Amino acid sequence: MGLMPTLLERQRDMRDWVLATAGTPPLPNAGLHRDNTLGGLAAVLAAGFPVTHRLVGEACFIGLAQAYVRHEPPHEAPLLRYGTGFPAWLRGQEVARQLPYLADVARLEAAWTHAYHATEAAPLDAGALATLGDAVEDAVWRLHPSHRFVTSPWPVDRVWRANQPDAGDATVDLDTEGDTHLLVVRPAAEVLLIRLGPGAFALLMALGAGLPLGSAWDNALALDAGFNLEHELTGLLAAQVFTGVELP
Repeated sequence: MGLMPTLLERQRDMRDWVLATAGTPPLPNAGLHRDNTLGGLAAVLAAGFPVTHRLVGEACFIGLAQAYVRHEPPHEAPLLRYGTGFPAWLRGQEVARQLPYLADVARLEAAWTHAYHATEAAPLDAGALATLGDAVEDAVWRLHPSHRFVTSPWPVDRVWRANQPDAGDATVDLDTEGDTHLLVVRPAAEVLLIRLGPGAFALLMALGAGLPLGSAWDNALALDAGFNLEHELTGLLAAQVFTGVELP
């Protein structure tokens, strides 16, 4: 006579069966449990990727979400950030070949979710810059912890805005714009999607990597010989995307 399975073993058997596409149910009414589990996790993904959901439609998104859950089930609670790997996984699916901008829209939504739930931080006091004097280019500038960078050959921010509940009948011409460079950040209550030129994007990428302002400026000029540092910094300071500066 074998030993009775432990509760943990039963839970593991149920998990494995829920995530499988076939097999024998380990418990009575297991089918109902599987439907509830897959449906609940699909709803979590739909809440985190509402524009992606709208672009592909309800039935397609549910199928994608349930396939992703089987591919990458959640490993921790809470589920606020579940789906961080969804955009990369989505890129390999057939629907992303039909809608080539879809995975990048999902990346933007993942960045938005990160920014929304990120740690609060006080914005940089512009008066602190005056104390640095001529050493300002040697200083390391700290970006808000909510920041994320998104690049795409498609105008994904316009697609995102056109698919918001209050957008009305907005349309997006996918063929009239070049590469899109975005900073996603939440310095206050609202998540901001800030479009950047190549120079400004290179500047912030370098600052985000910990380079001093002078080196970051060189990166910007390498992409845009007419890059105006003072103009760009004024706008970024007004948007409160920095939280501090410090000398090495």
